Amino acid sequence: MNNGAHLKEPSLAEAKPVGRTGFWRAELRRLKANRAAYLFIAPLALVVGLILMYPILKAALMSFQYWKVARPIAAGHPFVGFDNYAEVLRSGYFAKSLGITFVYILVTVVLRFVLGIGTAVLLNTPFKGRGLVRALVIIPWAVPEVVTCLVFILMYDYQYGVINDVLMKMNLLSSPVAFLGNSDTALWAAMFVNVWKGFPFAAIMLLAGLQGIPKSLYEAASIDGASAWKQFRHVTMPSLKPVSVIVFLLLVIWTIKDFGIVYVLTGGGPSRVTEVLTIFIYRAGFKSFDFGLAAAAGMFLLIVSVAFTVLYMKATKAGDSV
Repeated sequence: MNNGAHLKEPSLAEAKPVGRTGFWRAELRRLKANRAAYLFIAPLALVVGLILMYPILKAALMSFQYWKVARPIAAGHPFVGFDNYAEVLRSGYFAKSLGITFVYILVTVVLRFVLGIGTAVLLNTPFKGRGLVRALVIIPWAVPEVVTCLVFILMYDYQYGVINDVLMKMNLLSSPVAFLGNSDTALWAAMFVNVWKGFPFAAIMLLAGLQGIPKSLYEAASIDGASAWKQFRHVTMPSLKPVSVIVFLLLVIWTIKDFGIVYVLTGGGPSRVTEVLTIFIYRAGFKSFDFGLAAAAGMFLLIVSVAFTVLYMKATKAGDSV
């Protein structure tokens, strides 16, 4: 005998309202039930909408309008369709800035990650004064960008810079080098500053991941005769994968929009060899006063940033499910 026959679950059609009227009634009931929560988040939503969403939507609109401020027309700011996007794609400087940005991201992200994981492994090893060293490592990341750049400008100085002085005393240079004024070294000098400032973040994040790896895994690997390198390869790296993916994506997202370091150090020069995409957008808008072109280039940057942000969000969800 089936005593639970009268407890039959309602069908999908019975459980949910049917039609548009039923849908809106259900939404209204949900809003009323969560009214207090929505009131609490309303100020934040308003601030985000005004500070973040409005500029993005305005820039998207400007990218389809005529905004050459230096050459105004009687019609004001009419819609020009995809003319600004076509002009961006035809620009040789835009293509060049894309290549520079790609190199800048690839080199700095890889080096920051590699240095970060190496530093994390060292800081995870017991030694005297480890707590002090862990505190000191974070200093480069905590120092403001402008301060860091001004210090490195002095260090890179052609006549009085300490870097030239040290390299010449070590007989690695026969004469001083204008690191920030030479087209062969300017980009690498800027990338060095980026790596020096950014690797502590990767180190601290990866150190937290290392501390979460059970010691029993290393003990089992040691019993099986695995060397230190094999333990790192087969135990440490697989266990760090969730944290590593998140750190790597964060570094990429932050580097895509990097502006301050390169601009303070070189301003995009010499001969635009350090003109990353953010500086190209700045020059188009605030040097050439072509805000339509700058907005169109900014939309390209936004699309790439959003794509990596989606990957980051998926990675964080995958990490939570592990």
